[in-house]
Amino acid sequence: MSDIPVIAVGGANMPALGFGTFELTESTINEILPRAIDLGYRHIDTAQIYRNEAAVGQCIARSGIPRRDFFLTTKVWVDHYEPEAFMDSVRRSLDRLKTDHVDLLLLHWPKFSGHGMNPTLEALMRARRDGLTRHIGLSNFNIDQTEQAVAFCGDGQLTTSQVEYHIYLGQNRLRRVLARNNLILTAYMPLARALTVNEPVLWDIGDQYNKTAAQVALRWLVEQDRVAAIPSTSNPHHAAANLAIFDFQLSDADRQRIAGLDKQRRLCKPEGLAPEWDD
Repeated sequence: MSDIPVIAVGGANMPALGFGTFELTESTINEILPRAIDLGYRHIDTAQIYRNEAAVGQCIARSGIPRRDFFLTTKVWVDHYEPEAFMDSVRRSLDRLKTDHVDLLLLHWPKFSGHGMNPTLEALMRARRDGLTRHIGLSNFNIDQTEQAVAFCGDGQLTTSQVEYHIYLGQNRLRRVLARNNLILTAYMPLARALTVNEPVLWDIGDQYNKTAAQVALRWLVEQDRVAAIPSTSNPHHAAANLAIFDFQLSDADRQRIAGLDKQRRLCKPEGLAPEWDD
């Protein structure tokens, strides 16, 4: 089993590397997730809109590993942001996931009705008070929205902000805001939809350590303070390779070369959902 470091923030112990399930069908989940669990993945990320919660829950239940050993995340979809609909949707997610709670519950996108975000944030905190989740957080919030959410919920109440983050997208300003408020940055699309695989700078760096470009890209993320990554893959070989990043360390020169790459390549910006990004 892989020994994955844990990020301890606000009572949460989040493995720094997780298994993302974005764009994986239930049949694919049933193929790949048991193998990923056997490899050592314990941080599993899903969402209502992925429509694969049931398969995720089934694989965890069948693993024979105690539920307490997993760090399970799901996200509430924007159609369920009204308070009563919110709670009902979370209970349905738990039914699909075959558990009485998740470890982390996120708001998937900052798209709110005319009442603003506060009623939905209150429902998020209620879900935690009711024991449906151990920790709560945000996803795809820009800096202003993040600061509003932190101000409403209070210091130490939010655990993470899950955002697109990789070698081609600078998030320095957001990272400073999250650090100031002691939030983990959970990086989705950490391999930039496989664009990192063809990056010569990463291959050159990787040659020093007998590592691939993708492994260097993931290592760059998890070496940063309070940054976790949740790569998604349907390939068992890639799932294993993604875990093999904790036996080497990048040098200052390596990090400087990566810092010199274009940092303006945002890949996820769905119309009607995405806020006005800070970059």
